Amino acid sequence: MSTKTPKFDAALDEVLEITVSGPRRCTLCRGEFALEEGDITFCKKLRVPPLRECPECRMRKRMAMEANLLHFYRKECAVHPGERVASQMDEASPYKIYDNDHWWNPDVWDAMKHGRPYDPLRPFDAQLVELLRDVPHMALSRYRSNVVNSEYTTGSMRLKDCYLCGNIGESENVSYGVWVIYAKDSLDLLQADHVEQSYEVVDSNRIYGSQYVQNAENCMNSQFLFDCRNCQNCFGCVNLRNKKYCFWNEQLSREGYERRVRQIDLGKRSVRDEQRRKFDALVQSKSILRAVRTKSSPNSTGDALIDCKNCFQTFAAISVKWILVFYKNKDIRWGQDLFGTEDAMDVSMFGPGQNSYNVLEGLSVNKVVASYFLDNCLEVEYSFECNDCRYCFGCSGLRKKKYCILNTQYGEDEYWATVDVIKTDMLKRHTYGEFLPLQHSFFYYHDTYAQALLPLDRESAARLGARWNENEKPVDTAGFTVLAAGQVPDSIADVTDDILGAAIICAETGKPFRITKAELEFYRAHRIPVPVIHPQARLLARFRRKNPYKLWDALCAKCGQKTPSSYDPIRKLSVYCEQCYHQAVS
Repeated sequence: MSTKTPKFDAALDEVLEITVSGPRRCTLCRGEFALEEGDITFCKKLRVPPLRECPECRMRKRMAMEANLLHFYRKECAVHPGERVASQMDEASPYKIYDNDHWWNPDVWDAMKHGRPYDPLRPFDAQLVELLRDVPHMALSRYRSNVVNSEYTTGSMRLKDCYLCGNIGESENVSYGVWVIYAKDSLDLLQADHVEQSYEVVDSNRIYGSQYVQNAENCMNSQFLFDCRNCQNCFGCVNLRNKKYCFWNEQLSREGYERRVRQIDLGKRSVRDEQRRKFDALVQSKSILRAVRTKSSPNSTGDALIDCKNCFQTFAAISVKWILVFYKNKDIRWGQDLFGTEDAMDVSMFGPGQNSYNVLEGLSVNKVVASYFLDNCLEVEYSFECNDCRYCFGCSGLRKKKYCILNTQYGEDEYWATVDVIKTDMLKRHTYGEFLPLQHSFFYYHDTYAQALLPLDRESAARLGARWNENEKPVDTAGFTVLAAGQVPDSIADVTDDILGAAIICAETGKPFRITKAELEFYRAHRIPVPVIHPQARLLARFRRKNPYKLWDALCAKCGQKTPSSYDPIRKLSVYCEQCYHQAVS
């Protein structure tokens, strides 16, 4: 079969032909990892060289390019000098921004004007970084689809009246939600699907009128649930199926249940915190934990898998109906947060898409390598924030373009000949296929999903080359009444509208934050005390409650058999293998 990049393909074949499985030393963290036969098979299929970085470092580099931890700055818009707009980058960032209205307006600017010729005497990576520092980026990374009155959202599409959310779609009136789809009138969500009138929901779907719910499905009008299915009107319960009126896992009559619940005033922070501590202790000591959560996923390893096939070390991959098409996942290695993904390795927040490697935020893409935030693209490599593009290499901000390199137009034959030279040189330099190094991320490490999933301190981040904000400016509270956590009323019944003019000092971080009018109305309607913890700290706490994107070898607490588990054995929890779990929890 003919090839458009014959020199690169010949050189790559030589490398892959002599590659064997076995231990390797990660070139980033220097830790040891195993290069497996399955990895080599996928490298051959996707036409990339053998992996030189460990799976954790590969994921870390991608996730460090996703700043959706509810932290925003003010930065000058390059369209209007002197005008500072909400941005995920601060003034110290070397990258330029346009406010989103201008960035998406083709009449305002043309990314091709920032193009430059490829210099074969210099490493391509350096030329790409120079382009990325010249081309303006979105102030807030956001898809173009129908975002109404939802300014402070990122990675978002089809929203209305949402506030401080990241990677959210098809939702209305949601605040502080991350990795959310089809939600309405809810607050403080993480990895939630079809949620309404709910608060503090993690890793759950089809939840209505409930609070403090994790690993649950089809539940309503309940508080404090863990691993429950098809339950309603339950309080403080774990491992329940098809139940009503259960209180701390005790079956009650309707009258008895309602009497018990009325005695607990969850409108008071002190009472709510006490109940939460009690519930957390119950989960730790009494719940039967499923080693991994998979459903209809043959020949697959990972966690939180639904309708997957032939997936390896894949996490949070679900089937979903999207624009009248039903997408599933199959033939994936080392993926996270996927839907509709096929034949891919090292992809995150990806789908629908196929035949791709080392991609973050790919929507409706095919044959993409080492890229970020692409929409409807085919055979695009090392490109960032491009839409409706075909056959582009090392580009940024392009729309509806073909045969471009470094934002410069080429003829078809010249394009492929130049790409052949670039990829062959990158292969010799051992950089082809690898994601942008941490030091070139658009964002500070501590503002990104990498910090939530793979946390580092300042010194550890520096050793890996990650950027860190050394001089973050304190938030200006002038004009606001400053309230210490202890000055915020314990009961929502005692909170007046004056709270809307206050800056609350977070009890954990010392950072100020505000309460919005819509948020206060939600708290009052659902008898929830005003929080004294900053929204970002609350989000990071939800991330800590989630299982990491990692598997350990564990022993089933029931039968003693070895089983892969997303629970760290050092925690000494009661983890059951799949068979024992279903026998115990039904």
